[in-house]
Amino acid sequence: MRATFNPRVQLTGVGSCVGDRRVTNADLEPMIHGYDASRSGPFGTWVDQVTQIHERPFSPPGTRTVDLALPAARAALSMAGVEAKDLGLIVYASFTPSRMIPGDHCVFAHELGAARTPSFNLMGACAGSIQGLGLAYGMIASGAIEHAMVVGAETISPMLNYHDPLTAILFGDGAGVAVVSRVDGAPEGSGMAPPHLAFEYSPTAIQVGNSNNPHELRCFDATPDKPSHPLVERSLIVMNGGPNVLKNAVNNMAECTVRTLGYEMTDLKAGHPDLRRALDDAWLVPHQANGRIVDGLANKLAMSKVVRTVYRYGNMSAASNLVALDHLVRRGNLERVLDAQEHVLEVREVPTRAAQGDLVLMPSIGGGYLMGCVALRLGVPLLR
Repeated sequence: MRATFNPRVQLTGVGSCVGDRRVTNADLEPMIHGYDASRSGPFGTWVDQVTQIHERPFSPPGTRTVDLALPAARAALSMAGVEAKDLGLIVYASFTPSRMIPGDHCVFAHELGAARTPSFNLMGACAGSIQGLGLAYGMIASGAIEHAMVVGAETISPMLNYHDPLTAILFGDGAGVAVVSRVDGAPEGSGMAPPHLAFEYSPTAIQVGNSNNPHELRCFDATPDKPSHPLVERSLIVMNGGPNVLKNAVNNMAECTVRTLGYEMTDLKAGHPDLRRALDDAWLVPHQANGRIVDGLANKLAMSKVVRTVYRYGNMSAASNLVALDHLVRRGNLERVLDAQEHVLEVREVPTRAAQGDLVLMPSIGGGYLMGCVALRLGVPLLR
C-alpha cells in the first residue's frame, strides 16, 4: 500500500447520539405536501426506492444542536480514557448551529468542561467531520497537541421543507464524535494516513434558503418607526437531485477514497493488485447521503464490507460518517431483509464490529462541493 500510516495518530474514542423521536415513512407521509401517489405509487415504497431510508431520528422542538453533541462527546471521551480538560482542540462541524456568537462550539466546549480548549465551528455541511479529522491529523502529527475532538452535529428537522418531498424524506438529527490522540508504541502500519481533501465549486447544488440566523422577536425592541420583527422566520434546505447529483457524489467519493490510499482512478480501473487488496480488506464507512449513493460507491470500488446506517438514521450531514463509525465499533452494521418482490420486511443489526487492526475508509461529499476521505488502521483497542 502506498499510503503511509502514522502510528502516533490514532483514533482512541467514538460516540454518537441521535434524536429520540423515530419517524418512520408512515409517520412522515401525512407531513409531506405535494406527493403524487397516482404518479409515484405508495409513499413508503417510493421512499424506499429512491433513498432506502425506513426511519430517521428527529429531536423535540427546542432541542439545541449541542444537546445531541454533548452525550456523544462524553461517550467518546469515556472510550478514549481522556478528560475534557485535556483536549488540545475541538473542531465542531455543523451547518445547523443553534447560535452564532457565542457559537455552538463555545457553548459545547464550556458545557463539556473543556474550559481552556480552543474550539471553532467548521461549516462544511456533509463533509464537515471529515475535514475536521484532516485538521486533527495535522495538529497531532505535528506534535502541537496530544488530543483532538472532532464533532459532527446537526438538527436538520426544523429546516425541512415539507413541500419538497425529495428533500424532506432524507434527513435526520444526530451527532457523532471522534477523539484522535497521539499514542506512543502503537503497531507500525496502524494509525491515520494523511487525508485527501478537495473542493469543486457548485453554488446551486445544495443550499440553505434564508440562511441568515433566525432570531426571536424578543431579541429586538420595537421602535416607533420600526416594529420588532424576526430577521428570518425560517431557513429551508434547497437541494438538487437526480442522476447527475448521484453520479457526481459516487465519482468524487470514489476518487477521494482511492487517492487517500495513494493511488489514482486509473489504478482502480486497471485493478492494481495492491489497491485491490487494500479495498478488499477495508471497511467502507461512507457519508450516508442515501442508500443508492452508498450502493453506487460500493459498486464502483467493488467493496463488500460497507457500513449502511442510512436505513435507520437517514442523512445526518456532518454527523453521518461519525455516527456510522460509532455504530460499526460498538454494534456492527445494518442490513435489510427483503421479500421476493424486494419489499423490505425488516432492518436488522449485523453484529460484525470493527476491531483492532482493521482498515477503515471514510469518504464524504457535501455542499460546496467539499469532499474528502480519511483512512484509519485501528491500532488501539477501542472497546475494553
